[in-house]
Amino acid sequence: MIGFDEALRLARIQERVRTATYHEMRKDGHHKSSEGNVSLALNLPPVVGDDRDPYWSLEVYSYLLCTNGRSETWIGKTAAEVISKAEDGVEKWCFRSEMEMLEERMGGAADGEPRDGVPGDDGEVPF
Repeated sequence: MIGFDEALRLARIQERVRTATYHEMRKDGHHKSSEGNVSLALNLPPVVGDDRDPYWSLEVYSYLLCTNGRSETWIGKTAAEVISKAEDGVEKWCFRSEMEMLEERMGGAADGEPRDGVPGDDGEVPF
């Protein structure tokens, strides 16, 4: 049904959601039991009353990250197409969390204060 490349991309989506979710849960422990669920489906039309072609859907449930409610579903003609759409959507969901995690790893404060232990670092790029 799906190839290795699509399966790998799907796993990367879930890992990105997982990492951002854990980050957000450190700030706010409230979450739902299905947090981070990723579902890929091939949808076939019903036998009676529907002449639509088969289509793929990919749903990601994230109470903490989803910007349009608690989940989002992407639809397309191929698995690769819906995975691509989901990658774009999840990137937007996770961007803020990922930047906060990067800031933490770099040793800086999230509020824009200079990083401790770096003389003369005022948060500006030196070039």
